[in-house]
Amino acid sequence: MKIKTNLMMLLMLPALSVSAEDPTLLDAVRGGTPALNLRLRAEYGDEDGKESSTALTARTRLAYTTAPWEGLSAGLEFEATRAADTDDYNAAGVTGNPDKTVIADPPSTELNQLFLRYTRGDITGVVGRQRLVLDNARFVGDVGWRQNNQTYDAVTLTFAPTEDLTLLYGYIDGVNRIFGSKSEGAQRRLDSESHIVNLRYSGLPVGTIGVYGYLLDFDNAAALSSDTFGVYLDGRVATGEGNAVAYRFEAATQRDNSASATEGDALYLAASGAYHFGPSLIGIGYERLEADVGEDSSFTFSTPLATLHAFNGWADKFLATPANGLEDVHVRASTLLTGDLRFTAVHHWFAATETSDTYGRELNLLLVKPLGSATLIAKYANYRADELATDTERLTLEINFAF
Repeated sequence: MKIKTNLMMLLMLPALSVSAEDPTLLDAVRGGTPALNLRLRAEYGDEDGKESSTALTARTRLAYTTAPWEGLSAGLEFEATRAADTDDYNAAGVTGNPDKTVIADPPSTELNQLFLRYTRGDITGVVGRQRLVLDNARFVGDVGWRQNNQTYDAVTLTFAPTEDLTLLYGYIDGVNRIFGSKSEGAQRRLDSESHIVNLRYSGLPVGTIGVYGYLLDFDNAAALSSDTFGVYLDGRVATGEGNAVAYRFEAATQRDNSASATEGDALYLAASGAYHFGPSLIGIGYERLEADVGEDSSFTFSTPLATLHAFNGWADKFLATPANGLEDVHVRASTLLTGDLRFTAVHHWFAATETSDTYGRELNLLLVKPLGSATLIAKYANYRADELATDTERLTLEINFAF
């Protein structure tokens, strides 16, 4: 009997151990994940009609996310950007010399994220200041290229009943823009009563299909308010021996709403294709943001929450759609030069959609070299104006550390 009792106690030890080690709230806090990101950047900008700029900046981002406890977790992130000398560049009018070329990395110290996340079954809810990047960031993004992040004071609900299907709804109360803690008004924060819906399904043989609706209402920036509805198809087809053809097609319509400053509606179209062979690719793309030009006003298709730097050239000449619309035809090539040093080249041709004007052309060059926990980046942009804006060159050298 004693032997049987001891055997039963031995068999029960794993269960007793699990019960005794069930995580507590304190365990979740102690067992969280810290993160540190440091980015050192030197950026040079030279725009015709302005003095050249040189910005030497450092961005530190410190974050901590707790482990889950009863489906609940929390995240906290601070962000600080410092500049060697703000008089050497124009930080988007926030600091610096207004006669110099704009480099939109002003000094800043801010609470970047503070949120609670709760997951139960297929549903996850997040409330608080959070980072949002939807699809390819063309409509909702975090502007990851700039030193100061774009974040959202929002409530989001995500329903993912299967691995292939995801539905997100969000209510955005405010948009904390990239211009940092020294900026004011709508430049610093968009006061919002906006709703976003994003549905994506990746179980089709042809790729991922997405449908979205973005109802943007900004109390302090009526010109940026609009209602947008769109659909896209994003796919990749293998062609043998590790090669593949990737493609993306997208269409959206945008119209004014009760908060808009102007009346009208406009169309968005995008198509791209790329052939991937080994470590290399070549591709072509087309993007069209139309305008509704009337006698009293002009309504242009806009994407104010996008990661705009990733589209229409790295010289940042088209952060807002011109009054006569924008057509962007571009070609792209990328390959590994030696080891893991990746080289990318992109060339854009820009034109109007509502007139026969040709805006200009732009060459973009990029080198990326991973070095363990660090990444080296060199980026160059050269815009040559035809009938819009002015010649502009930008060169960025940076190193990123992630721990």
